[in-house]
Amino acid sequence: MTAAAGSRALIRLVLPVALVLGFLAGSLPVQADAAGLPATTHGSGQAPVEDPTALTEGRYFGPELDWSEDNARAYADRTGTTPSFFSRPIPYPLDAAAERDLFDLARQETPLGAVAVVTLEPTKPLDELTGDDAARLADTLGRIGDEFRTAFFLRFAPEMNGTWHGWGQQPAGYVDAFRSLAGVIHSEVPTAAMVWAPSYAAGYPFTEAYGAVEGLASGSVTALDTNGNGLIDGGDDPYAPYYPGDDAVDWVGLSMYHFGSYEQGATTNADGTREYSGAITTSVLPEPDKFADQLAGIYGAAPGAPRIDFVKDYAAAKGKRFLVQTAALHDPEDSDSAPEADIKRAWLDQLFDPVIAARYPEIGMVSWLEAEREEPEAQGHTVDWRLGADEATVAALRDTLDAAPGVRLGPITQVVDQADANESTRQVWQAGAPVSAVMGWLVACVVGLFALVLLAGAAGRFVPHWRYPDEHASRDARIDLLRGWIITSVVVTHIEVAGPWSFISRTLIGTITGAELFVLLSGVVLGMVHPIAVRRRGAGAAARSTTRRAVKLYVTALAVVITVYLLSLVPFIDASVLTTFTDRGTGQAGTGAAGRVYDLYPNVARLVDYPPPAYAVRDLLLLNMGPWAFNIMGLYVVLTLTVPLLVLLLRKKLWWLVLAISWALYAVDAVFSLRVLDSQFQDVFPLLTWQVIFVHGVVLGYHRRSIIDALSTRRGKILVGAATGAYALVLGTLWLNSTLELGLPFIPAGFYETLYESAYVRVFLQPGRLLNLAFFILAAHVILTAFWRPINTLTGWLYVPLGRASLYVFILHVFFVLAVANIPGLDRTDAWQGLLIHAVVTLVIWVLVKRRVLFGIIPN
Repeated sequence: MTAAAGSRALIRLVLPVALVLGFLAGSLPVQADAAGLPATTHGSGQAPVEDPTALTEGRYFGPELDWSEDNARAYADRTGTTPSFFSRPIPYPLDAAAERDLFDLARQETPLGAVAVVTLEPTKPLDELTGDDAARLADTLGRIGDEFRTAFFLRFAPEMNGTWHGWGQQPAGYVDAFRSLAGVIHSEVPTAAMVWAPSYAAGYPFTEAYGAVEGLASGSVTALDTNGNGLIDGGDDPYAPYYPGDDAVDWVGLSMYHFGSYEQGATTNADGTREYSGAITTSVLPEPDKFADQLAGIYGAAPGAPRIDFVKDYAAAKGKRFLVQTAALHDPEDSDSAPEADIKRAWLDQLFDPVIAARYPEIGMVSWLEAEREEPEAQGHTVDWRLGADEATVAALRDTLDAAPGVRLGPITQVVDQADANESTRQVWQAGAPVSAVMGWLVACVVGLFALVLLAGAAGRFVPHWRYPDEHASRDARIDLLRGWIITSVVVTHIEVAGPWSFISRTLIGTITGAELFVLLSGVVLGMVHPIAVRRRGAGAAARSTTRRAVKLYVTALAVVITVYLLSLVPFIDASVLTTFTDRGTGQAGTGAAGRVYDLYPNVARLVDYPPPAYAVRDLLLLNMGPWAFNIMGLYVVLTLTVPLLVLLLRKKLWWLVLAISWALYAVDAVFSLRVLDSQFQDVFPLLTWQVIFVHGVVLGYHRRSIIDALSTRRGKILVGAATGAYALVLGTLWLNSTLELGLPFIPAGFYETLYESAYVRVFLQPGRLLNLAFFILAAHVILTAFWRPINTLTGWLYVPLGRASLYVFILHVFFVLAVANIPGLDRTDAWQGLLIHAVVTLVIWVLVKRRVLFGIIPN
């Protein structure tokens, strides 16, 4: 094949790849807007509220989902609304499953900027609830609040004035239990509010209510005889006996469902088996002003029953806000039913009537039951309360919310979008040290490496047999050893346990990061290998081979992402160490974000929908979900695809053009921060910034022999010594001037103190980091060349094999991170445990490499 033909073949291969990347980068809609919400979702557009537990102004809307079949993101996507809150019933006292459900609720609602309404349903008698039960709940809510920065509204044992719950109509026991829990919550969880929420009183005392618990009779509870006539009847106050007191209650609420039209009085089943205190005709439009009459306490009220305006008496008079739990029933089995959308639209119109909003500004939250379930009132039929399952009811919801004044949709808390989550993973594990200490370590490393460069010069004169022997071999063992050393440091860093090896990886290696050297050396190796393939097989065949390798890496990345998620579903495996990331307080969000937990698998649950939504599929295919310890793989895949084109230009001696374009892209990204791909790595390792390291690596690898020859000359050695010495001298002088307060006139005041933030921040690829990387590569070349024999004897047995299989090690290490995280009793701060774990993991990986386990499957 001629050179021209090879170039044409290469262009034909590279052009489709470029078009695909361009399509993924630009033409696909972003998964979410700036707040991380579904593309179809609209919200309030307002700033987060200052105190989410108060919500002192406006009305807020949210659903109570059937969490066994639904999730927050799916609801927001279906309805095109961003709820202010999500509601979930939780068994109380908590067990392990209930704790997981609470964490799951927070994990789902916080990315939408919503808060949590938690209905606590007692699973044992009220008088058996203990302070320890309350303490466990408070501890769980506190941990969730610290991690997810959310707020909670706790509806403890709602509808306690009814007879259909086991905790119903036990006023003394209920008040004691509520007050006991409220005392603990108020003292321990400032982000939680207690909600007292009885049921609307039509039909009270519900002696023969639909769904009444057998054997629960209000007539035996004398405390309910509020009118003193010796009877428990419709004339008694349906609320006052259960009120826990102003100091215990933060919000009040009522269950006010539209089951249908209600007529007070006795009625029986069709077969005469049971008599009920009122007749309900289901699947009908709500009567005009029904909701207003309920609020006024007159709808369905029996003769002689007290007329209690609940909102005025228990919210306005007590300075509290009001939550209504509601929905409108549609019975699909009822052939005479009014149209479902008409029923629900009519009820929504009443709930959000501007006249009612003006009359009752205390109405703060409207919670809609989003479920299908059997209801005794509908002859045991499975009825549909949902708004989000039908296009017509969704339209009714959106129309109502759009038109209603004072409605505040989400986000109402600070939203942590996926870019924030991705960016957070750039942080180091240990708490950030003072800038002076971090910069001090960096200077010490530079000066120390320069001292070794000087020693290397002496070693070349006095012990020349230590020198690296194979300068012009096709494979450079120095690069392999360096890759092995850095990939081991990456493994140690990601395992996140203390120990001497961890200290070296995080602190003493102050001049570079593992990611920087990994990307650079990857470019060097590809710059060395690809030209050889071109010479042997032609440009087209070499390009196809490199592209196939990139595709294999991409498929492997998808497999790792999916495998980690599947492992997270195994009950006894805690995969949160990989599927989430806990803010260390050392990132852009500052120390105030420390402890916040970010979900790194956005929308993964939607992938099992049929059909799965496009944004969830796109998140997976673009690697916008996955383990934080693995996110650089996406960058490597994309950069690998550029190698054939880069080598083509280098073969045409256009290295200057390659470098000029690379630096131009770096400068453009420094100014505009372009998000080229909607991928997880893009927020951690911005493509247009990090390409500058890789491209220089490819150029160095392509011209390796001529560069080594030049550096091996006397002039080259002098140049290396002068360059490294000058850099060490400048940094050392700046450090001495600051530390000893010398006040040197040629150094501006405060220059050293601001140098780290402006040029050397560890998690950003600033110019100072690039200088450090260049310095380190020069120093490492000199040191490894002069001291090769002793270094290789001591460490080559370990690092060279790991370096030659560095991709294999990187892919495999994800699962070792997971395995270490699941060690029972692990103390991450114990240096001895860390030393043992690091040694065992490294040696196990080394054995796997030496035995070439799964080399045919896992790229190496």
